[in-house]
Parts: sequence; C-alpha cells; structure tokens
Amino acid sequence: MMSTILTLIVLGMVFQGVLAVLDSILDAVSVNSMLKGLPIIGSNLNLIWAYLFVAVTDLGGMGYGASTELLGMGTFGSQLGTAIAILAFIPVGNAAVSALGKGVAR
Repeated sequence: MMSTILTLIVLGMVFQGVLAVLDSILDAVSVNSMLKGLPIIGSNLNLIWAYLFVAVTDLGGMGYGASTELLGMGTFGSQLGTAIAILAFIPVGNAAVSALGKGVAR
C-alpha cells in the first residue's frame, strides 16, 4: 500500500516535470494557447497529457496489488485510471515536499 502511494507521488512529480517541459515547447511554437482555448480539450488537457504519459511509458495497472481499471474497459481503463491517480496525487506530493521542507528548516 505504501509503495503504491509513494509510486504515485513520485509519478506525480515526474509528470509535473514532463508537463513543464511540454508546456514550454508548446509555448515556443505558439500551440499551447490554441489547445487551451478549445472548448472540451482545453479544460481536460492535463488529463489528456497524463493519459499519453501513462500510455507511452506503459504504466497501466501499477502492479502492486492495486487495480486502477475503470469500468472494465481493459487496458484503456487501466491507463486512464492510472492517469487520474497521478493527477490526484500531485497535490499530495506537493504537500509532502512542503512538509519535509518545513521540517528540515527547523
């Protein structure tokens, strides 16, 4: 259980780094604002990037006895569930790093 949570926190941190690089590249070619302006895609762009991150790196399922499969949709559901979990754990990772930083500073 703890290894799954730690894995999701680390994946959230790695995904934030990948997203920062991707945003800077898309800003350089002036595509990012266009994508964010699309009605349905713009509001779900982070989920789309997270799904592509999971699909490219083949992370679906987590392999720690925890299933992320959604609605019995097989591989797609597993990858989508993992992407949602990564996005959900980004604030948890930020809070953990902040708490560690405050504890070390004392």
